[in-house]
Amino acid sequence: SGMVVKEREEGCVVGQHLFVFAHGFQGNQYDLRQVKNALADMFPAADFLLSAANENDTNSDIQLLGSRLAEEVVMHISQMLLPLARISFIGHSLGGIITRAALAHPSLRQYADKFHTYMSLGSAHLGYQYSENTWVDGGMWFLKKLKNSTALHQFSLSDAKNPYQTFMYRLSEAPSLTTFKNVLLVASPQDGYAPFYSARIEVHARSLKDAKAGSLHLQMVQNLLRPLQEAGTNIVRFEVHFHIQGRGLDGTIKRAAHIMLLESLPFIRQLLSTNRHYFE
Repeated sequence: SGMVVKEREEGCVVGQHLFVFAHGFQGNQYDLRQVKNALADMFPAADFLLSAANENDTNSDIQLLGSRLAEEVVMHISQMLLPLARISFIGHSLGGIITRAALAHPSLRQYADKFHTYMSLGSAHLGYQYSENTWVDGGMWFLKKLKNSTALHQFSLSDAKNPYQTFMYRLSEAPSLTTFKNVLLVASPQDGYAPFYSARIEVHARSLKDAKAGSLHLQMVQNLLRPLQEAGTNIVRFEVHFHIQGRGLDGTIKRAAHIMLLESLPFIRQLLSTNRHYFE
């Protein structure tokens, strides 16, 4: 573009801000296009990658999905015309967790000093340990049977006999978010697919009375938050309430809120424009 040429003529090479978008379970690269378009309006000189590496398979081990995303990002960076100045990641649902797995991958660690903002939209960072929503629990059980989905086994912390060996616990110990300036956690209490406490990385009250698994939950919260607090990262939590038409089944409302985090344009525009400084 003319803009790039002009910068070259002036003799200063301006680095580019790359935004990477990761979709959720059984999603595709276009799921996050509204968020991408809103950011492209705000930052026309930035570069954008709508991840497609996991489009045909989100049932696999999240570690594998993360390494695919990492390789896709590294490949994209190698093809950028301008040097990389900063890199930000936005993930919806499972995409927020796949992103954390990618960020711990050795191939992406080389860019850790350029990590700028990480934002998750309805991502269950602590898994589904205390899910209020039996409808989703039932749905997950059904999906596990139907798809034999490793990713959903991992989400429900049922992928290892020893809970401290489960993928979600081990991921909480990985150094994935520590070098980010900003970690933005967007969650809706109406969202039945990502428990509110889990999407916000907060201690669930039930864990304090849970002699069996409570300490695991508390330790995961600490594993995730303490390194960020020590690094001076901005941790910002957003609580979103949607006005959802119709009474419908409870389940449809809970699914609607999860999808509206991606598709409600007024919400996306407001979220990004009022928090522009985290993306600059």
